[in-house]
Amino acid sequence: MSKNEMKKLNSTQVILCLICFLIAFFVTVQVRTINKSESDILRLRTEDELRDEVNQWKEMYEVASERINELNLRIEEYRNEFATNDDKIALVNEELATANVIAGLSAVKGRGITVKLDDTKAIEDIWEQNGVYDSNVYIIHDTDIMSVINELRAAGAEAISVNGQRIISNTAIRCVGPLIQINGVNLSAPFTISAIGEPSTMESALNLRGGVISQIKLAKIDVTIEKHEEIIIPAYDKVITYQYASPVQEVNE
Repeated sequence: MSKNEMKKLNSTQVILCLICFLIAFFVTVQVRTINKSESDILRLRTEDELRDEVNQWKEMYEVASERINELNLRIEEYRNEFATNDDKIALVNEELATANVIAGLSAVKGRGITVKLDDTKAIEDIWEQNGVYDSNVYIIHDTDIMSVINELRAAGAEAISVNGQRIISNTAIRCVGPLIQINGVNLSAPFTISAIGEPSTMESALNLRGGVISQIKLAKIDVTIEKHEEIIIPAYDKVITYQYASPVQEVNE
């Protein structure tokens, strides 16, 4: 091989090596560029996904927060409503309790007096005078008991009973032979009339000159009045029914 040929071969090899180097360089740069682009794309995609997830949680939090606020408002409304209902129920129960006391459907206690009417001595005197004892003879009449009850009511008595029978608005008091019937129950002497109210006022009303007690004593009936710091009067224990009377419905014009 001549020298010229050798030089030409060396030049060709150098050029080939240079070309290979350039190709390798460009390939490396291209690979790095592609890797960097893919990395940037992945990074951007990850950030977008995170941003979307954050936005989703934010929306969920806002919805939940609004729902919690709505529920808190509803709970507050329920509390106010329950408080109002409790007040209404308490008021109704209070009015019902008062109505039961007025109607005589509840047992009550308080200061008051007892008035005892006893005709035992009067009957014995009649027996001694006539020499014959008649079991049908009775001195205390229904009018005597009603007179005492009316006087007590006029003096402010709030509750009255006779031998344990509560006196209410529709109580019937009448003579049945030697007995007196109250609330359908036959009672015999002695009669104890209990009344809750101001003791001194009721006692003074009964003892007025020419008053109720004076008239009863004319029939030789023993009358005993006692004051008490506490008297218990039972409730009316019968069933109250109305066949003809009914409440009137108010019409708002």
